[in-house]
Amino acid sequence: MQFSNKQVLIVEDQRPFLLLLKGLMHSMGVSDVVTKSSAEQAVSLCKKHKFDIIISDLHLGADNKNGYELIEELRTGNLISPTAVFILISADSARPIVLGSIERRPDDFLIKPFSQVQLKSRIVRAFQKREFLKEAYTLINKGELNSAIDHIEALLDAPSHYKGHCEQLLVELYWRIEQPQKALDVLNSYIDGKPVLWAQVAIGKTYLQLKDYEKAISVAKKTLKRNRFNADAHDILAQAYQAITSGEKALEAIKEAIKLSPYSLPRHFKACEIGRDNEDLLLAASSSLAIWDLSKRTVHKNSLHWCGIIRSYLDIAEFAEDKKQRNKYQQEALLTLQRGKFDEHLQKIDRDFDISIFGKIVNARISAIDGKLIDAKRHLALSQNLLDEKYTDVPTAYIPDSINVMFKLGEFDDAVQLTALLESRDDKLDQNSASMLRKQSQDAQKSLASYQQFNREGIQHYQEKDYERAKASFALAQGFAPVNTGVALNLLQCLLQIAVKEGKADANLINECKRLFKLIDDMTLKAPYKEKYVNLRDELSQYIGF
Repeated sequence: MQFSNKQVLIVEDQRPFLLLLKGLMHSMGVSDVVTKSSAEQAVSLCKKHKFDIIISDLHLGADNKNGYELIEELRTGNLISPTAVFILISADSARPIVLGSIERRPDDFLIKPFSQVQLKSRIVRAFQKREFLKEAYTLINKGELNSAIDHIEALLDAPSHYKGHCEQLLVELYWRIEQPQKALDVLNSYIDGKPVLWAQVAIGKTYLQLKDYEKAISVAKKTLKRNRFNADAHDILAQAYQAITSGEKALEAIKEAIKLSPYSLPRHFKACEIGRDNEDLLLAASSSLAIWDLSKRTVHKNSLHWCGIIRSYLDIAEFAEDKKQRNKYQQEALLTLQRGKFDEHLQKIDRDFDISIFGKIVNARISAIDGKLIDAKRHLALSQNLLDEKYTDVPTAYIPDSINVMFKLGEFDDAVQLTALLESRDDKLDQNSASMLRKQSQDAQKSLASYQQFNREGIQHYQEKDYERAKASFALAQGFAPVNTGVALNLLQCLLQIAVKEGKADANLINECKRLFKLIDDMTLKAPYKEKYVNLRDELSQYIGF
């Protein structure tokens, strides 16, 4: 390999080692070496200039992007060419660091100190592999996955040193186009053959996609017998056990995976889902915090990840066994909310995000947890009104937690409407928020179905002018949606018709009207609700005193 015509970028914040690396590259024959002391500078440079070789330290300052985040941004943004080699280096040989580095898929990973011979041989090996697969990588970058598959299959027909690399890439492409059976066909020779680690993990992941969970478990267990530190195998076990409703085993497996390799966003997203589904809300909270810490300087940054921390604390508070624990996690949520006002990362990620509005949604949730449903409704109504005033389209960041409170208050119509809005959007919800909404929707299905049934019956009886039966049906609907505005207005409508029919209002009717007024008075109502309420109140005033 000729180094004289290669352009090299070195990213290292420790000047002595940066100069050492630069000297090593010059001694290999490289004349064009550019150095940067931060990942941010490297990203900016790579937007304008393409390099053949990038060598980056993992740790680049506590408040800056690290090597993990640099490689993800460069690859995700197509800021490096398909043949560019990325070498990640670190002085830290701790297992979580090493596993976290490998999971980012650099072309190689080196532990300091290393020799010039080691560095050169690793670069040469990686560059030759990249050159061999250049056309495949180019097609993948263009999104032409089927063409990439055809090209790799052609490469496999000819003998080469890169058969395993081709097979691995081919399997991943079949996963991406959702054809796991074809992926399994590629892996067939490894199922009963020599236990190659990457292939065993790939077989387990493919069985997961095929929903053959028992085989996935069997493969993962065999993999762990040979390598008990394989975090991917624990991931496979966690997902398979979760699928067959073995919750405790799923929790044990995902916790072990995180212990071994805690720097994986997908792993923490899965932990949040498994934690919520199995009522281990402390796990969901710790992984929500990890998601924010791991994402806030990366291409995966999203204000929703910060919101997820607060939501996870309130989940714990909601299901706390005693008042002391409930108060503790409510305070944690409020402290996180307060700190968010001074969080530079949050402000950079989403300058239009209004913490004060989100705070009102949080206060609505806290009031609901404390059983103060009218206060919760008031906070929520105010937040939704402020969102309508500030934004033409409500940003996604506010929606999951708004839906959360709406379900708890029984404002099912609004919750369903916002859910439909989310589903119509091109930007996908983050996995943590999506799993929360999925679980909450499942939990609310029974109450929602009962509410809808009795509300429909009430409307039908009202249209038939059977106001007493309509009132009874709406009252049943309100049992499943105690502060629902629509049901409260429907009940008031029935009470008005009963008063008109009888020409008077008895004490029970007056008390019922006052109870319903209390649910709606001083609330920020949508225009149709507000108009209906004012008219009903005016008409009822003829029969009851205020």
